[in-house]
Amino acid sequence: MKPVSGATGRGDRLRCLRMRMRRVCVADGVRADAATMRPEMSGQSGIRVAVAGFGRLASDVTRGLATVDGMDIVGIARRQGDDETIRVGETLVTRYRDVGTMIRESRPDVLLEATLPEFAMEHSLAALASGVRPVVATSGVSDRDLEELGRACADRSLGGVVAPNLSVGAVVLMHLAAIAGRFFEHADIIEYHRHRKADAPSGTAVHTARLMQREREGSFTRVPSRTVTVPDVRGGEANGIGIHSIRLPGLVAHQEVIFGGTGQTLTLRHDAMSNDSYVPGAVLAIRHAMETAGLTVGLGTLLGLER
Repeated sequence: MKPVSGATGRGDRLRCLRMRMRRVCVADGVRADAATMRPEMSGQSGIRVAVAGFGRLASDVTRGLATVDGMDIVGIARRQGDDETIRVGETLVTRYRDVGTMIRESRPDVLLEATLPEFAMEHSLAALASGVRPVVATSGVSDRDLEELGRACADRSLGGVVAPNLSVGAVVLMHLAAIAGRFFEHADIIEYHRHRKADAPSGTAVHTARLMQREREGSFTRVPSRTVTVPDVRGGEANGIGIHSIRLPGLVAHQEVIFGGTGQTLTLRHDAMSNDSYVPGAVLAIRHAMETAGLTVGLGTLLGLER
């Protein structure tokens, strides 16, 4: 199962994985647990983590996890190059081109999925089919896929986490924005990312708007402009909230939420200066997936900030 393929091949693989998820392992009439679905690994002191990721964020988080006590990086998947052994911190790790091969050969406890939304579901279902817990750090996962992934985790009695943003600071910003949204009728979100980010708006911006709307008794109000001389100059809109995506070199990940009221504004902002900011959240999500059953959506839930 390659991380990169044509749409038809990926659709066929997803259908096969969904069929596998329906054929739950049974012995003597009892559903098999995760321990019976894959061989036990001996001599491992920590959580075995495999990482599927194409970009700099995945690379930086992998290096950060390698320095954390109780975390063992056992495999890395990239879409470029052949399989090879590389050094991650003090450990030699195999880098795979194929995620399915990585899961079979490295036998992780957790798959940290940080590729692209179109591959996240395929990789997560493949992990669950092998008794591996998925932690999805990819933005843009649809509500429909979240529902399916939740059912798959429940069927296998395995933990899983989907966190569009692993930065604790960004999650706190989302929580504060939801609170502020109760008191302001007008709001815009501006998110800034590096120019090569594939999706727009970011999953964090969409999730922020969703949380803000959920906490309000009524809808947000957006007043349209009478005359627009540049197409899309007002940005997009979700739940009455304006959303604007900035893509420029030199940026990492930044988000502002601006509220407007009579004679006043309130601005909330978070800045991630490096990808190191995602490591504590990744550790929290991985440990949570190991300790629980079922799917958890949002790092804020793990921090006790979301219902």
